[in-house]
Amino acid sequence: MQRSRVLGVGLALLLLVMILSACGAAPIPQDWPGLTADGDAIYVLSGAPRQVYILNAETGTQQATFVAPESGGVLYWSPVTVGGDLAFVGVADEATGQANLYAFDPATGQERWRVPGQKLILAPPTYAAPAPGDGSAPDQPAGVVYFGDTDGFVYAVDVDTGALLPGWSFQAREAIWASPLVVGDRVYVAAMDHRVYALDAATGGEIWSTSVGGAMASPPTLAESDGILYVGAFDGRVHALRADSGEALDGFDAQADNWIWSRPLLTNGVLYVTSLDGRLYALDRISGAPVPPYPYDSSEVSDGSNVLRAGPVEVGDALVVAAESGHVIAVSNAQRLWVWPSGLPESPIYTTPVVIGDVVYVVLMNGQVQALNAQTGAPVWTFTPPQAG
Repeated sequence: MQRSRVLGVGLALLLLVMILSACGAAPIPQDWPGLTADGDAIYVLSGAPRQVYILNAETGTQQATFVAPESGGVLYWSPVTVGGDLAFVGVADEATGQANLYAFDPATGQERWRVPGQKLILAPPTYAAPAPGDGSAPDQPAGVVYFGDTDGFVYAVDVDTGALLPGWSFQAREAIWASPLVVGDRVYVAAMDHRVYALDAATGGEIWSTSVGGAMASPPTLAESDGILYVGAFDGRVHALRADSGEALDGFDAQADNWIWSRPLLTNGVLYVTSLDGRLYALDRISGAPVPPYPYDSSEVSDGSNVLRAGPVEVGDALVVAAESGHVIAVSNAQRLWVWPSGLPESPIYTTPVVIGDVVYVVLMNGQVQALNAQTGAPVWTFTPPQAG
């Protein structure tokens, strides 16, 4: 993304995605600002040129940065993942074609290691801690980080050494824009080839794959109680699959009026999902039927039209969504509790908010980070990185 044209290029890319979809062509990669919360720190991928800013979650004070050494072209970054005393981020240089997954110290931003990928790494990597009892053997990694790229490859890296796991290999038919979901000894991957894959976490071997009829840009959500995977797709549907076999859940049918880009949120037995049609849906997780009084239509805050690319987050008894209109909206029982800002929005929001305690954090397309009181929507602090906007 061009260094001083984050907002304009981001909107142009989204429009081009929609045009290409209508023409039957594959969507193109995106690079929106990234936002991650871990402990008492916020990791924001922002600014021009892009870098990772590590902020104190309470005050918004900058504590450290991570700067990628690549140069010479437009850089594409993944959002940050934190795990095993390290932070992980993918960086690719469009000019050279060089892509790397970096591990860095989350306190100082100092690089620990890097491992090459093939193409763009767009989704946050996924850290998997070792299972209880593991790690005693010399060849047993203390943790593994999994990531995908736009060539369709999925990689597994030993977090201690930064080395690829020996013999681990998998490639989907098309690009991977979604983070892998790791549960026990399986890795679930949603791909742009319309397929969800279940892989052996130790080898990358394919256990099953299922076509759902639409490309997917976010990972599945697992209902651990009965082993059902839920994933939103560009066909406007939420698809429900049995995690053990990949079979579709019989009778489940959930349809929005536009693409579903976000990851479904499962809470209190109800699925919540946003769509590019601007609505927040509540769905019965067995049938997919709407749960009244939802859906909530976010266009009420934006003069009749809106887009919800970012997923919902839960804050107490409410849900919070962030919109293309630049508004952040708290909703309960399909009724708006508060909205930020009350005036003209500065910039769209495409990145899912994060929550620590009673504070909601959002990053706008212009690179600004805003911390909001979860009960009222009142601003707590604002961080604007150098050359953002």
